[in-house]
Amino acid sequence: MEHRQDFDTLEAAIRRHTLDALTLAKGNQRQTAALLGVSRWKLARMIRRFALGEVVATMRRQPRDSARTVVDVPHAADRSATA
Repeated sequence: MEHRQDFDTLEAAIRRHTLDALTLAKGNQRQTAALLGVSRWKLARMIRRFALGEVVATMRRQPRDSARTVVDVPHAADRSATA
């Protein structure tokens, strides 16, 4: 089987999805973990694994809006009901 150039590996897809969630949550790791459905500690390992530490640090240095942004995350019971 040949490897298609336009097809990401699972590793690359997980990295991109993690980065997208971090961006949506504006670097807030608790909200990011909730979006991804993983623990805060699992997210920390993913950040280390995918070398996203500098990206997270940059997001933290970004000026924040005066209003807090809260990401709407469905509860675990809601997620299991739709699966």
